[in-house]
Amino acid sequence: MTAVESEHLILKPFDKLPLLHTATILLIGSEGVGKHDLAKSIVGIDTDVSYQVRTAVSLPLASNTETSRPRIDFACFLIDVTNKESFNNIEESLKYIDGRYFLGRACFVALKVKNHASRCVHLEVLTSLADYCGAPILYGGLETDAERMTLARQILTMTEIAAGFKKNISPGVIEATKVAYNLL
Repeated sequence: MTAVESEHLILKPFDKLPLLHTATILLIGSEGVGKHDLAKSIVGIDTDVSYQVRTAVSLPLASNTETSRPRIDFACFLIDVTNKESFNNIEESLKYIDGRYFLGRACFVALKVKNHASRCVHLEVLTSLADYCGAPILYGGLETDAERMTLARQILTMTEIAAGFKKNISPGVIEATKVAYNLL
């Protein structure tokens, strides 16, 4: 594979025009983490804006769907902390996403955090990865409707900001606020 071909496979935030009054969320995570249940919860929330949710096991995305794929406004990396392969999958996928996503257009979602005895991924390792990327971590579960809806609402709020649907708030403003707060 040439450098041009591998560059083409990198998911970029501004390579396509946005859809009118629509935002697209990409949920990335291993099989069995609950991507589809979370996707149903996200699209089930009644809002003024239309949301599309796409799922992927890993990145890079298939190049044969490049022309039909909409612009991805927000990317969520789902990690089951009781499954080391889930973390490894996400860590490998990070190679195929443009760093500009980590300026308010992506987050990590740590799942099954309450299951202390079964954790294979230490939260410090996940926190270090998120700090390195400059992306927030949402901690939660998908076992109950309440947990799914809480995560879905948090993701929608972040997506609304990333897609420009929240007036006077942008990912850049949030990033500047974080930097200013850390300087204090």
